[in-house]
Amino acid sequence: MHRLLSPIVFCTVCTIGLGMSYTLREATQTSNHAEAELIADEAVDRVAARLGQHMSLLRATRSFFAAGDQMVSRARFNTFVSGLEMDEHYPGGQGIGFAELISSGQEQQIEDNLIKNYAIDRPVWPTTDQPLRTPITLIEPLDPRNNAALGFDMFHEPIRRGAMESALLAGNVTATGPVELVQEIGSEKQAGFLVYVPLHHPDDSIDDTETIQPEQPVKGFIYSPFRAGDFFTTALTRRPLLPIKLKAYDKERPEYPLYTSEGFEESESQFEFLIDREMDFAGRKWIFEIGTLPEGAWTVEDITPYVVGSISILLALLLAFMTRSQLRALDSAHKLQALSEKSLKDKELLLGEMKHRIKNSIARIMAISRQTLLHSDSLDAFSTSFNARLQAMANAQDALTRSHWQRAELLDLLAKELEQVLGEYSYKDQVSGPKVDLNEATAQALGLTFHELATNALKYSDVANSKDTLSVTWTVTEDNQRKVLKILWRETNQKTVKAPTHKGFGTKLIDANILGELQGEIERQYSENGLLVKITIPLKSKNKKKLK
Repeated sequence: MHRLLSPIVFCTVCTIGLGMSYTLREATQTSNHAEAELIADEAVDRVAARLGQHMSLLRATRSFFAAGDQMVSRARFNTFVSGLEMDEHYPGGQGIGFAELISSGQEQQIEDNLIKNYAIDRPVWPTTDQPLRTPITLIEPLDPRNNAALGFDMFHEPIRRGAMESALLAGNVTATGPVELVQEIGSEKQAGFLVYVPLHHPDDSIDDTETIQPEQPVKGFIYSPFRAGDFFTTALTRRPLLPIKLKAYDKERPEYPLYTSEGFEESESQFEFLIDREMDFAGRKWIFEIGTLPEGAWTVEDITPYVVGSISILLALLLAFMTRSQLRALDSAHKLQALSEKSLKDKELLLGEMKHRIKNSIARIMAISRQTLLHSDSLDAFSTSFNARLQAMANAQDALTRSHWQRAELLDLLAKELEQVLGEYSYKDQVSGPKVDLNEATAQALGLTFHELATNALKYSDVANSKDTLSVTWTVTEDNQRKVLKILWRETNQKTVKAPTHKGFGTKLIDANILGELQGEIERQYSENGLLVKITIPLKSKNKKKLK
């Protein structure tokens, strides 16, 4: 479970952080979309406001015409339109005109007025089969485009005719669908639309009929032609500029766009948002497709979600690392505690061994003194031999201490222990076996075992009187693909050796070393002729346990 704690911390913090990042990003997207909606509304409002201004001009012009009993002359009309200063205050329109409503066959009067007002000898055009005609008789300001429109019969064309009929029925401003203006005399043509308002005879009302009759009290139509491209460009380029691309079309004729911003189609894949708007205008429904362009530089709101996400990942990594470090520290503390407990037990064992060895050393010294006394002819000989044996014991102990039990050869280890315990007499003839290198743990355990066995032999057997009573042999065999060391410790006595009634410290220490430390086996056989100890231990290439 502890191994999974760091990944769990990392995943939890990442989930929370990335969730916050996603929430912030969604909030930013929502805010950006709301802002885009406002920008789209602003664009539509600008178009609607500009249209409203021009509609006000049409109504004002109708009032100007209705104020007099006679038809307005071209001079008065020119003065009125010039006073409006349309180019400065009402840009985007092509001008204001008047189309007189006549019956077919009354064209001569219109043609005479064109000659009188504009010095243009031009018939009403084009020819038509309609019973009514609405030729353009007045239009200002007079520029080449508007000059080309004089005398044009708008009632001849179905879209214009439908708008004029709707204007009569509604009695209000009515717009056409997209058309091509007769003013398009250049090579760069634009879609156009016209707006009509009916001009009635004074003190007469509009009839409710569905078709226009000559006897109806209608003088004609005040109208404004618009080049859609110029109109939308003028409306949308007002400061501040909006970061949008726009496409506008009539809902009934979507195949003929009124206006398309330059690069709209190419930029469509780059739009941050594409918003649709519908606007009612003079009896028509216009559809706006408004694409908002992303800002060039990233804002704080755009960057924040990614910063939060990055910080969350870094924080998750840091917390996971800290958690892992804490777990490692906790694991190390547990191991240190276990090692301390083991060291304490080892110290207790060593303390007991030290006490036991001191007692054994005193016993060995006493035994050596007795043995030396039996073989000495004089006090000087005793002193010399006894001192030599004590010095040999000291030298052997010093050699073992300096080696720290790092590595030892079995024969050398056994010889040093026998020499330390039994004195300067050589036992090499009674020990035999192949060369065996022991690792630290095995050497230490066997050294203690040999020491205890030799000490017991010195105490309880005839080994103190004759070296021939002790024999140690060993062999190395293969068992299940591992090497096994078998040691035979044989003591020969003149009297029967009986098994002890209880285990002393030495016996317990031997069992602890062989059975516990080396995972081996030990068997003691007591007989009339002495003692046979069989030791079997597995040989290991590396030290697994170390007693300090």
